[in-house]
Amino acid sequence: MSRSKSWVAFDSGLTPVSRKHLEDTIVNHAAKLGVKLDWLVSHQLTSGARRVAFTFAASDEKKLNKLLADLNGHFPSFAGDAELSDLVEISNSKTSGRAVVMPLNVDISATVQAEALIKNSAIDSIVAVGEQLPPNAEIQINNFVRPIFQGGKLELYVERVAGGFFAPVERESPHECCGGHDDEAPISL
Repeated sequence: MSRSKSWVAFDSGLTPVSRKHLEDTIVNHAAKLGVKLDWLVSHQLTSGARRVAFTFAASDEKKLNKLLADLNGHFPSFAGDAELSDLVEISNSKTSGRAVVMPLNVDISATVQAEALIKNSAIDSIVAVGEQLPPNAEIQINNFVRPIFQGGKLELYVERVAGGFFAPVERESPHECCGGHDDEAPISL
């Protein structure tokens, strides 16, 4: 990750809104303000009440701080400044977190060669669960990729699916549940 970007951290508090809807809210509000997010990373906080926090980075520090102020005005923050500063350092050092937005220069709407995905994105490695990833592996991304930071690397975990392809272990809609979640719109700030 480039340290030349400005990073900020945001604690979403005890909101009943899902992580997916928080992610969409941040991305949509950033676009509304004209902020091009270079990175958006989610962090599961476990100290105190269990909740999700985010770190994000962009080149335009003024717009980035406006985005942060808008989010902080809508969601009560539970983290202290030290905890949020720690999250920024964690993101910079690639030791923890889940990338939502990252440098990505490949069409993720379809099937992508694993080698091309690594070469044209911030993803450092692709790990196949339960087997070695074949050198010619094709990954079915379907517009949803959420690699995680681990050991100083950004890793995408995949599993084998029908047709010999691989797909990310984390899927946008892994299964049908009680309903209504996919119909929720992001929060408008």
